[in-house]
Amino acid sequence: MAGVGAFFMRFMRVGTDFLKGGNRVEWWVAGMASFMSGFSVWTFTGGAGFAYRQGVIGVFLMALAVPAFFFGYIVFATCWRRSRVTTVVEYIRSRFGEGTHKTFSWLTGPSQLMFGSVRLFALSSFMSVALGVPVEYLVIICGLVVLAYTSLGGYWAVCFTDMFQFMFLFPIACMLMVLSLSNVGGLGNFVAHAPQGFFNPLAGEYGWLFLIVYTISQTTGYNNFGNAQRYFCADTEKSAKRIAVLCMILFTIGSGIFYLPPLIARVVLPELGTTANGLRQPSEAAYIAMGMRVLPPGMIGVLLAAMLASSMASLSAHNHIITGIFAKDLYQGYLRRNASDRHMLKASRITSLAVGFVMIGIALLFAQGASGIFTLLFILESMFLIPLGLPLLYGFLIKGGPWWSAVCAYIVGAITSLFVNFYLNRHLGMGLNETYLIGIPAITTTIAFLIPVMLFKPTGEFAERVDAFFRKLDTPINKETELGAVGFSGRGQLALVGKVTTGMGLACFLIVVVSSPGRDRMITAIYALVTTLVGLAFVAAGRGPQAAVPIQKGAEPIAKLVE
Repeated sequence: MAGVGAFFMRFMRVGTDFLKGGNRVEWWVAGMASFMSGFSVWTFTGGAGFAYRQGVIGVFLMALAVPAFFFGYIVFATCWRRSRVTTVVEYIRSRFGEGTHKTFSWLTGPSQLMFGSVRLFALSSFMSVALGVPVEYLVIICGLVVLAYTSLGGYWAVCFTDMFQFMFLFPIACMLMVLSLSNVGGLGNFVAHAPQGFFNPLAGEYGWLFLIVYTISQTTGYNNFGNAQRYFCADTEKSAKRIAVLCMILFTIGSGIFYLPPLIARVVLPELGTTANGLRQPSEAAYIAMGMRVLPPGMIGVLLAAMLASSMASLSAHNHIITGIFAKDLYQGYLRRNASDRHMLKASRITSLAVGFVMIGIALLFAQGASGIFTLLFILESMFLIPLGLPLLYGFLIKGGPWWSAVCAYIVGAITSLFVNFYLNRHLGMGLNETYLIGIPAITTTIAFLIPVMLFKPTGEFAERVDAFFRKLDTPINKETELGAVGFSGRGQLALVGKVTTGMGLACFLIVVVSSPGRDRMITAIYALVTTLVGLAFVAAGRGPQAAVPIQKGAEPIAKLVE
């Protein structure tokens, strides 16, 4: 993964190359990267444990990304691309003005940095239990690898490492699903022996209201920040919409593939929910427990590596978002407004390094026993997803309102989130679940945004700014004037993915050699063969007259984006 970052250094010429790949990353690469960045170690622990305990409604934790990306397809993909921004916070300046931009920049950057550290600590904590390696070592190793390829190769490296991690994760997940079904005696036997109400998504404490609220949460999350970056880094709005379609397909397929094993574990491993295993909730081991039950030695290691890779994909996306906020919005926006493109490339790379080291440092502090802060930060995260994300999406849909409408919505939503989390749940002990932790702030945030919209109209300079922004949204992307030269062709990108995937498949044949004869060797050989054949298919598709062409020093600068 770190080597990928070194490879893409050849294509870094200016700051926009680093922060958004010069708008030249192919849509299918960005789409798979968007799919992978939706994963973290929580998907395989907390999410799997939720499915084990609650039943089929757990599948909706991933499946509800499909309506989220549908909204992206019909509205937000086009809006983000035509906004012609480099970071999400830059959009805030264009739409809401300097006051809101400053507020959101200083709120978003540091808070996202802390949350990235939490994710790094969570990943390292799980891997520590699984591998028996000290948490501190894993924090440093994982953090340095993510830091290396994000700081060297920028957005190109983030997307392509996510793509390679997809090629690594998806085959082993498919294999685990098939073997899990086989172990339980087939789908019919699984359904027959499942607990009562296990396949009713409306049973239990989570029902239709939870599904509605979680759809709002997913729509807000998957059309903001990391995934919004995939949209506005595409070459055109058509490619941005293709990213959304690909994600809809992948999440539809992936929901069953990734959540069938923990659902099956409820039948074949009924004691798992009560047997201590070092995790906060024993049921959170459901996914890896099924892997250890049905996969041969060697393939269990591949599964752990795939889980590690998927979590690193989420971390790298997080690092890149934070880098863009600090380098583009804060440093260039307020300290070096006239910085050259070459200067911004250096500043972005240095910022990425600094962000990576700070994330490692904070995660190491958590590893020293800061479990209270660890829990607190997960609660604080609820203060930012809905209250921060919803106003940004409303800004595309609603033209009216004063400049402070988004700030008002955020303040009210954040206060509501604190009230629900700390007063209602902790002080009064009401035990409200995620339906209310998400739903109540969503309602208050929406009301707080709409009331100023109904009472105030944009005036003066701000009205002119809003009009200019919406004219930009009505203006299609012109590839001839708004994009620079192709530094890395589509065929070249296909070939690169194919070569790396083929290499991973061939490497897995080494496991075949040392596997036990019979079932173990056959399963391992199938995995290695399928991965290799998929890689060769990409190599074949990438053959043609186009190839990777590194951007030469002194080349003409990329055309300025339409204002």
